[in-house]
Amino acid sequence: MFKPAFIFLMMLMLSGPVFSSPKKPLVKLPSPIHFVTDSSKIYLRHFDSTAMAKYRHDPAFNYTADKQANTWWDRFWQWVWDVWTGFWNWIGRLLARLFGHVHLGRSAFSAMKVVLLLLAVTLIVFIISRLAGIDLLRSIRKNQPVDQVPYSESLENIHQINFDEAIENALTVKDYRLAVRLLYLRSLKQLSDANLINWRIEKTNSAYLNELTDVEQRRRFSIVTRQFEYVWYGDFPVDGQSFNSINSFFQEFKQALS
Repeated sequence: MFKPAFIFLMMLMLSGPVFSSPKKPLVKLPSPIHFVTDSSKIYLRHFDSTAMAKYRHDPAFNYTADKQANTWWDRFWQWVWDVWTGFWNWIGRLLARLFGHVHLGRSAFSAMKVVLLLLAVTLIVFIISRLAGIDLLRSIRKNQPVDQVPYSESLENIHQINFDEAIENALTVKDYRLAVRLLYLRSLKQLSDANLINWRIEKTNSAYLNELTDVEQRRRFSIVTRQFEYVWYGDFPVDGQSFNSINSFFQEFKQALS
């Protein structure tokens, strides 16, 4: 009775497990990579030593040249540029102080620069012309119509005019502008007679002023010169009352030279 049971049990054990876990799918391995050997022929190239030496000594290819020292001319223009930049920085701060931080725009600020530059150039030209004894106002007014007066500005000779009579005639017809001019010409004659100036018809008033070495004489002559230029070149209106005031300066100048 036990023998058949033992045989059945042995057969069951040898036959393997009744329940087994499911099999995992097989992983497909990648195909092996095949490398192709490069069979191209390699040619080894070298730099041309002759060409390299030529380029090495060519200044056009010298990018590490030493910077030359600044000359006095370079330093001068650097100073001018610094002054110019500082001036516009000062203008910007002044405008900001007066009007606040107002954005004028690039074009407006450039236009203002041009205007100020033209004014500066005009002032420099005027100063140089005055120092050189050139009267620009007279040159400009030569092309403008002027009042007809008995004495031509280009033909006057202070040594041939009877000033007392000429001044009296101008006052008679109330031509005060001409009377002031005659007073000034008489002052030039006084300076010339005293050998204080070298009178020439082509000279300017500033040239005569520079010839005076005495400080007081130069001061008095500058006063009458200014009065004359206001009236003759500046078209300053003159009536009887203003002429008397102007005439007093010329009388003081005349007495000081007597």
